[in-house]
Amino acid sequence: MTEPLSEYVMRLVIALLIGGAIGLEREFKGKPAGMRTNMLICVGSCLIMILSIEVARMAPTTSDPGRIAAQVVTGIGFLGAGTIIRSRFHVVGLTTAATIWALSALGLAIGAGYILLSAIVALLITITLIVIGYVENKLETKRSYHVVQITIERGEGIIRDVMALFAAMGLSSEALEIIRSGDIWRATYEYAASHEKHRELVEKLSASPGVRGVTEL
Repeated sequence: MTEPLSEYVMRLVIALLIGGAIGLEREFKGKPAGMRTNMLICVGSCLIMILSIEVARMAPTTSDPGRIAAQVVTGIGFLGAGTIIRSRFHVVGLTTAATIWALSALGLAIGAGYILLSAIVALLITITLIVIGYVENKLETKRSYHVVQITIERGEGIIRDVMALFAAMGLSSEALEIIRSGDIWRATYEYAASHEKHRELVEKLSASPGVRGVTEL
């Protein structure tokens, strides 16, 4: 090895610590990629970068130091895709996938020896996850998207009355689907509203004539 073993061990330990620090925030939030996953991603990327550098130095005229490391960028996409969960109307896990991608980049940077730069980026990532997450939660208390499924009895004008209730409360809704099955209809709506107005709407819908139930999706 062209560098002392202690230098590479230090980089690997730093990658492990940084991955753990960022993964701790994901662990607290119960995300699919927690502390151990992020630690392994960061230290693994670091090791691959170290190997890339060493292999390139063994044959400097024919080797490309970025050739092995470049495969991390491709391979990390499979892990990221595995953390993204798409339900019928929602997509979750995008932030976790982005964190995995950023951690792989951090591991590569640490493996290449850019310790200070990696520490600064790790701090920025942590601030983004914690502070911006707090801001987003505050914004959600004011206005966020909701999806409800309304079970109604078949009858003249009931759908029209439901839409009139949305309009009366100043909410713009989109009918995602309406399922007709005998005398029971199920209508699914998406709309943006504050949590207070959302609860008020659900209460009014539940009390409306012909409405058998309201389910939040």
